[in-house]
Amino acid sequence: MNSYLEARDQRQQALSRFIGEGHPTVLSLSLNIAGADKLPPGSAGLFAWALREIRAVCAPGGAFEVSQDALGHFAIIASGRDPLQVKRLAVALEEAKPAARLVDLDVYRSGEQIGRSELGLPARTCLLCDQAAVDCMRSKRHSPLEVIAKTHELLANFKA
Repeated sequence: MNSYLEARDQRQQALSRFIGEGHPTVLSLSLNIAGADKLPPGSAGLFAWALREIRAVCAPGGAFEVSQDALGHFAIIASGRDPLQVKRLAVALEEAKPAARLVDLDVYRSGEQIGRSELGLPARTCLLCDQAAVDCMRSKRHSPLEVIAKTHELLANFKA
């Protein structure tokens, strides 16, 4: 657990560094992997696909940093594109394939995260039902084993 907290702190420091460099748009890319194993089979391929796709449309030749820590794969990408346009592209990527539901792309404008609501979009739905994911997490509507099983199923079926 301590390593998870350290990883979050290091990710936040890297994100703050990119934001502090004055990039108009900064993205963080990670995977939402349920369970203790943050690098299950298929996760490296999904991460590589998402990184390739987002860099192609948002930051060709732009600054980026890729790492792996206790929480799994992580990247920060700087882009000169309009932050709202980048957020739309990020949402489209997160919805492009079933396994892309596990991709987490956060977009920042001047250090402030842009939410889906700013684009008039609904919150992300749960992996297991049609409710808002945040509501299912808060209420613990599904068992951790169900969420882990669905995560592994999505990764097993991933095709780049």
